[in-house]
Amino acid sequence: MVDRPTISPESSDQALLDTLLTGAVPSRRDQLGPARLLSTSEQQRIALRPFLFRTWLDHVLHLAERSLVITAIVVFGYWFVDGYGRDWLYMLQNASVAESAPAPTPVLRLPDTVPPAVAAELPALPFTTPDMANPPSADFMAPQPVLALPAAADPRPQRMIMASIGVDTPIKEVFIVDGAWQVADYAAGYHHGSALPGHTGNTVLSGHAGLRGGVFRDLGLLRPGDDVQIETGGWSYTYRVRTQRAVWPTQVEVMSPTPNPVLTLITCTNWDTQRLIVVADLISARPRS
Repeated sequence: MVDRPTISPESSDQALLDTLLTGAVPSRRDQLGPARLLSTSEQQRIALRPFLFRTWLDHVLHLAERSLVITAIVVFGYWFVDGYGRDWLYMLQNASVAESAPAPTPVLRLPDTVPPAVAAELPALPFTTPDMANPPSADFMAPQPVLALPAAADPRPQRMIMASIGVDTPIKEVFIVDGAWQVADYAAGYHHGSALPGHTGNTVLSGHAGLRGGVFRDLGLLRPGDDVQIETGGWSYTYRVRTQRAVWPTQVEVMSPTPNPVLTLITCTNWDTQRLIVVADLISARPRS
């Protein structure tokens, strides 16, 4: 066996250097072929090899993030337009109607024949008129005078006044839809089936505390002793606040019938997680002039 001479790395490097120095310099005209061709994506892959690459999961999360942002913008825009936009349009329409309405004609009102002190003590319906107090004639065969019966008035609540918090709002009747009570827009809502004002039982009214008029936004400022006035087609009833408290939405017993004439006012509170309840008792009733 013939032993091959061992070539050290230093001698090989020196030999390569000598070859390069003494060898002919290639002409620029000679075409130099590349030793290796790499595409741009391959070069990027090699350059970014020490870093983590995005996977299909990263792309899915990126699309989900964009979809979530777009959905949030759409929902917020709808809430803003449906809330503040509708309130602004309602106020604009009411302002245009008020400007176009003719000025009211002054009406000469006669003084009340019943003193206010007596009127405040009048009982609730039914009541008698002076015509009803005339006894019938003894001659039953003689023509009898025809009594002028009072026009039938709507006994449902139509207007509510809370002077202590500056509220004067109309009342609309609301019903149960899809298992939940409706809430009237730009008015207080009278719960259909609850007691009529002035009658024995629980008269329930509800209203918005924020948008859509927000007629009950200051309901929490009512204090025991404040008066709430409810007007119907022919009568005006005054209730005096007895208590105020917050309950959970499941505590529907606040709308249960009561043995006495009671008014219950309901609105949302604590970021719509609870219901603010104001209970008032009937203290007087008088016919509307």
